[in-house]
Amino acid sequence: METETLVNGIVENGFVIISGIIFFLLSLLFVDIRFFYRKLFRKILYKNVIVASIRNKFLQIFLPGLSGAYFITLDVWGDKWEFISKHTAKHEVIFSILVALSLFSLLVRGIADWYEEQSEKAYIKFLEQFSLLTTKLVVNKLNRFKDETIKLKPNGNTFKQITQPKDQINLILGEVESLLLNNFSLKRNQVCMTIMHNDPVNKTWYYEYETNRSWKHTKAIKLLEGKSAAAECISTGEPIFYACKNKAAKLGKYYLSDRDKRTGIGSVFCYPAFTQNNDYRDNYIISIVTYGKRLCDPIDDEQGEAILEIFSDIARRIDLELTLHSIKKWQYEYHTNKSRSVA
Repeated sequence: METETLVNGIVENGFVIISGIIFFLLSLLFVDIRFFYRKLFRKILYKNVIVASIRNKFLQIFLPGLSGAYFITLDVWGDKWEFISKHTAKHEVIFSILVALSLFSLLVRGIADWYEEQSEKAYIKFLEQFSLLTTKLVVNKLNRFKDETIKLKPNGNTFKQITQPKDQINLILGEVESLLLNNFSLKRNQVCMTIMHNDPVNKTWYYEYETNRSWKHTKAIKLLEGKSAAAECISTGEPIFYACKNKAAKLGKYYLSDRDKRTGIGSVFCYPAFTQNNDYRDNYIISIVTYGKRLCDPIDDEQGEAILEIFSDIARRIDLELTLHSIKKWQYEYHTNKSRSVA
């Protein structure tokens, strides 16, 4: 009878375990649940106070050392010391706990090293490439200024002659695109950079710059009037970065275009650039969007913040040229047309 009860218990427990495994494997078919598991795993083994304490260098050295010393003590003096020989069971439990903690600390350290190595390598590599890009842009602008100095005339318009923001913006967009392709292993059809502009006269939004001119883009006005990263960016006046476009779309913060639906995953960055002239304000939105590949893991907040910071630095360089472009347009086009209409 007891044997039958034991067998039934084993069968029931086995059924529960198998059912749990099947349920877990089936749940992996859903993207949101996979994301939840990965985030939970990272939280348990990397991003919490207890694990952070276990990763402490002192404990990393102390726990294995204490376990080794305890083992030697039990092995050498276990039969001679009464407080050990009379409490063997308790010491076995203590030693088992120390060994388990030591192994767990090594596991935690290994996982932490892997996470940090992934983030640090990506950040350092991108930072180096960004430094090279900045140097190249500065050298290019310096050479252009030096080439123009010999052509300047005493009564000429120096500002208009030496500043060529459109050329500089196109150069920056091309260099940033190359940076993204090389650093994130993207293909040309997996990344697009655009600059949307709000026409101060007609009050309409349109694409003034784009790296993929042959693509059929979602109308700018549709993005600005709907739930999109661009609309949020212009509303808050702050740069934003979403590592996962699909997750942002579910939160009502990104508009999924037909291309997004075809290519699946991706990331988006938007930066607002405003220039207040005497007569109007120029509004621009600089965006970087990837298709079929994310720029970083959505659960890696540190890497996401690093990308937001570096992309914002890149966007500020574009913002400088947009400001020059806005000033030139205001002075030499807007007021010229205004004077003609008055006349």
